[in-house]
Amino acid sequence: YGGELYTVRWESELLTTICDCVMDLAMDVVSGATRQILKATILSTLLAAVVLPSYLLNVANMVDGDWTLAVEHADEAGAELARTLLLSRAGQRPVTLVGFSFGARVIYACLKELARMQDDWEDLQEIQKKEGKWTATEQLIHAKLAQKFNGMREPASVVEDAVMMGLPNHLSLSSWKACRQVVGGRLVNCYSTKDLILSLMFQAKRFSPGVQTILKPVCGTCEVNEPGVENIDVSDIVQGHQDYCLVTGKILERVKLGEPLRQEKLNRDETKPTVRREQSRSD
Repeated sequence: YGGELYTVRWESELLTTICDCVMDLAMDVVSGATRQILKATILSTLLAAVVLPSYLLNVANMVDGDWTLAVEHADEAGAELARTLLLSRAGQRPVTLVGFSFGARVIYACLKELARMQDDWEDLQEIQKKEGKWTATEQLIHAKLAQKFNGMREPASVVEDAVMMGLPNHLSLSSWKACRQVVGGRLVNCYSTKDLILSLMFQAKRFSPGVQTILKPVCGTCEVNEPGVENIDVSDIVQGHQDYCLVTGKILERVKLGEPLRQEKLNRDETKPTVRREQSRSD
């Protein structure tokens, strides 16, 4: 890939611990009987078995410990990444964000923070249009927002493309809609329906004895049916959550990151495809 390439480094020791736990959990899942029980739990309840298998005990420990901590820290890192991008001294060039697993969660949190700040930015622009004819409340709001955005660029002008693979987050269409509004180019969700571990980690706290629970889908295991969001099914190359670190390159080739995209028009009478022109970048 051309241009400058940066890596966001955060909570390395915690992520290493999570990786080791996921690998151990994956080894426990591969047995035939355990795998069949696991598939059933995705559709019904973790208490379908009379005796809890060892992997369920491991899941409970991870959810209450390292996994929950990693989720919280990923959200914090995403908000900090958004502020870092807005205050960047590297020029006004757009950026492309790519991440898998908790890296995808950092990007997701970053986009949500940019969307929230974009709302504040637009409020500031509306107040400034009044050219100083403000009420007392508007004066306070203007002073606060002007100080907040001092030295910053517009939040919606930062991100060109964003690719998230195996996103560990429950599906929220309103949040994806907000993310779509601050991504100028492509917003891509890469998912695997075979990522059973990712499903379990987000459902483990939802089960209680004798209670039938409605499960919310997880972004990294299903499509996101929101206009403007591209969904790429990578189930054929991602058999488990631990595979993302090994096949990231293949996924990006499938996404065709940085290449012009050809899209068929919705109107069937117009058969000529349209080509999305990539915005040129210069150093």
